[in-house]
Amino acid sequence: MFEILASKVKVIVTDVDGVLTDGYILIDENGNEPFGKFSIYDGFGIVMAHACGIKIIVISGRQSKCTEVRCRKLGIDEVYTGVHNKSERLKEIANRLNLNFNEMAYIGDDLIDLGAMSLVGFKVAPQNAVQTIKDYVDYVTKAYSGDGALRELVDLILKSQNLYDEYVKQFFNL
Repeated sequence: MFEILASKVKVIVTDVDGVLTDGYILIDENGNEPFGKFSIYDGFGIVMAHACGIKIIVISGRQSKCTEVRCRKLGIDEVYTGVHNKSERLKEIANRLNLNFNEMAYIGDDLIDLGAMSLVGFKVAPQNAVQTIKDYVDYVTKAYSGDGALRELVDLILKSQNLYDEYVKQFFNL
């Protein structure tokens, strides 16, 4: 069932904290957040998605310099931080990009993601998402947040669209 949903995806929308990160925030004695911990597997998944024509959009409820820097380095198509009404932002994006919601996947881990998730065609959660989210989505990744959950989603989408094997061939000396 989820393969059919994944086969239609043109855009992956992802939360950050609890999806691209493990959900922990490091704060120094001055209240600064000097570090962000992101998975290299997710980073390469973003590279793969772009190479295969899948856009990546970040919508995060929290404003974070680390997130903005990492997203810029990865060339993520659109990045929105400090967004509390994710469903409204998602509607704006879909309208601007002239996308049908069933052409979008959303991966999130907590209640703030429910509104946006309710709009899209393919709903996904990392393994360690809150139970309410895991009960609601179409697919729960085997990978935990901050440990390749987005990469697993990208692989699944590319395989369902018959793009994965062709992409992988470039890494062999055939």
